[in-house]
Amino acid sequence: MNQNRTVIAALLIVVVGFLCAGGFKLWLMWQESSGKTEASEAKVESTIRVCGDGYLGYFFVDSPELKLQAARRGLGVQFVVDNGDYAARLQKFASGQCDAIVLPINSYLQHGLTHKYPGVIVGAVAESKGADAIVGFSDKLPTGKLADLNDASLQIVYGKESPSSFLIDLTMVDFDLFNLQRSNTWRQEVDGSTAAYDRAKNHQGDVFVMWEPDVSKALRDVPGLKRIWGSEGFSGYIMDVFVFRRDIVNNKADQVITFLDAYFSTMRAYSNDRPRMISDMKVSTGLSQDEVEAMLKLIDWHDVYQNASTDLGISTAIGAQNTDGLANSIARITQVLVKTGKLKSDPLSDPYSIINTTAMKAVVNKMANPSQNNAVKHEFSQLTEQEWDKLEQIGMMKVEKIKFQQGTSELDQAGKDQIDQIAALLTSNYPDHRVVVKGHTGPGSDEDANIALSKERAETVVQRLIGTHGQSENRFRAIGVGSAEPPPKRPGQNERDYRYNLPRVEFILYKDKGSL
Repeated sequence: MNQNRTVIAALLIVVVGFLCAGGFKLWLMWQESSGKTEASEAKVESTIRVCGDGYLGYFFVDSPELKLQAARRGLGVQFVVDNGDYAARLQKFASGQCDAIVLPINSYLQHGLTHKYPGVIVGAVAESKGADAIVGFSDKLPTGKLADLNDASLQIVYGKESPSSFLIDLTMVDFDLFNLQRSNTWRQEVDGSTAAYDRAKNHQGDVFVMWEPDVSKALRDVPGLKRIWGSEGFSGYIMDVFVFRRDIVNNKADQVITFLDAYFSTMRAYSNDRPRMISDMKVSTGLSQDEVEAMLKLIDWHDVYQNASTDLGISTAIGAQNTDGLANSIARITQVLVKTGKLKSDPLSDPYSIINTTAMKAVVNKMANPSQNNAVKHEFSQLTEQEWDKLEQIGMMKVEKIKFQQGTSELDQAGKDQIDQIAALLTSNYPDHRVVVKGHTGPGSDEDANIALSKERAETVVQRLIGTHGQSENRFRAIGVGSAEPPPKRPGQNERDYRYNLPRVEFILYKDKGSL
């Protein structure tokens, strides 16, 4: 009897141990997969429906990471995919089947007019820098140059009323392909980029206008095709944007802000984990790693600060001048559409009538507060001098002059205070960028001494950023150039003020090699 009780007790211990070690975990996984956990039921309070297509530029909108980032904020995101039928997308948008759409500016100008522009642009997604391209068979394009396209006997296949249509029209206007302008016999319109790719595979045409990933697939799969021209040859024309319904922006502004906050946090999370981003993009596109890596160079995704300062003209702490890039693009694109007859006249007396900056301003302010920032801290690896030289420069920050004691690299209190302000700016507003700290002096009889002093001052600044503010030492590169690089004299600046500002320390931002 006692022996049986001992055996039973031992079995109970094993069962309890199993439950503690793994059984509970398995049960929890089942609960989560079934949507049974309290956390999963309480997370999502509302859902944003975004309509778009399979263009890689929209990857972050339809990525696994965005769904996680949005869910953490109580927002669901549903990405509704079509085949690049922008007229149908606008119809869904206008009827309320989509809360937001992603599409090129030219497509919204064309198709939004029918519905009296039911939405406003709240930010830029990305600009095509070669992701849209014209390819053709070598035997039909002897030189491989744009001039070969000036032949109305060619069969040029492109997606109707799409970025492809706009690319061929823009090329025709800007490069005076007069034979194409005089005749429409060359036009072969199909339903989107994928349809153009299918035509290329079947040799049904001579020239094909597509966007990624179809461009890469065509060049890979179809012998004899070569790339002629793409969106890398110009700027500001093929820009994809977020458009939200006006009623959503006006009545549910918090959802727009939450979505954009999650979206830009997604960009940052992927930029800090490039292998995962590449892996997810491979799954999304069906391309190889090499093809995805190549495509990344063709799309310029705009982060929150580029949206604010460059696209929407929102004042930020960056020293570069703020510009209204989206408004300028709208005006320029409208001119092309009018010249090619896609629009009878300018439908907008004011480009700002389809732009709204409220949500982006809120996101910029939110991300500037470290306590509200959900992003993973960016890690800076050590770079060689050659690797530093290969980084892409963003621009020079505008900062107040850092003051040193006369003829030395010793900071006075005003200089320390100024560095402290710069440290806060780098931490809150530009956490992912590398910085070259460049010291300068005024002219002197001993240039070697000038170079040494300017280098010492740059190093002093960097040491305070590292030692006092905990910045990564790998983030900075301190250099000194003495008096060799005087700044240009500003209009109206007197000689005394100019000479006073020759000794200075500059902060130049660079994209990290792993950044988008």
